[in-house]
Amino acid sequence: MGFVSRALSERKLPKIWYRAKVIALQKLEKDLNLPASYRLISLLSVCYKLLERLILNRISPIVEEVLAVEQAGFRPGRSCCDQVSALTTFIENGYQRNFKTGAVFLDLSAAYDTVWHTGLLVKLSRSQPIWVVNEVEILLRGRQFRVHMGSHESSWRHQINGLPQRSVLAPIIIIIIIIMGLQSVSASEDVIGDLLIH
Repeated sequence: MGFVSRALSERKLPKIWYRAKVIALQKLEKDLNLPASYRLISLLSVCYKLLERLILNRISPIVEEVLAVEQAGFRPGRSCCDQVSALTTFIENGYQRNFKTGAVFLDLSAAYDTVWHTGLLVKLSRSQPIWVVNEVEILLRGRQFRVHMGSHESSWRHQINGLPQRSVLAPIIIIIIIIMGLQSVSASEDVIGDLLIH
C-alpha cells in the first residue's frame, strides 16, 4: 500500500502499467480483410487493474452522491431488471389513466473508445474533488497499446482518447459523462461537446 500511496501522491506510475497488449480475435464467419471482423481484447497490467480497483473503492462513495436513484447499471445491488420493472410499472400506471407513454433508448456505440481525456478531466473538475480528478488523470495519461494478430504485432501506439478496455473504472466514468451531459442539456449547453464523445 505504501508504494501505491507514494505513486499517487507523486502522480507517477511505472511505465509498464500504462501498456496494454491488444489481441485481435476474428469473429466467426467474417471477412478477414475488414477491421470490423475482429474483436479486440486488451490485456492490462495486473498491478494497473489492482490500482484501478483501489481508486474505484475510494471514489465510489463520492460518485454515488451525484448519481440519480434511477441509475441502475454498474452499481452494486442494482441491475437492468430494475429498470425494466420500473419502466413497465410506469407504462402500466399511465395506461390505467389513459396516458400515452413514449421511450427513447440510446445506444452509445464505441463510447468507451471515444472519450476525450482533456474534456473529461475538465468536466470532472467541475463536479468532483480535485483528488478524484488527479487519480483519474494519472490512470489515463501516457497509455500505450500494441496490437497482436496471430504472429504479427504492431509498434507501440499512444492512446490519446478512450478508456482502457476492461477497465473497472470505465463504466463509472461513462455514467458520469452521461449524467454531466444530461445536466448540460437541461442547462441548454452544447450537447455534443458535453457528452465528450467525438
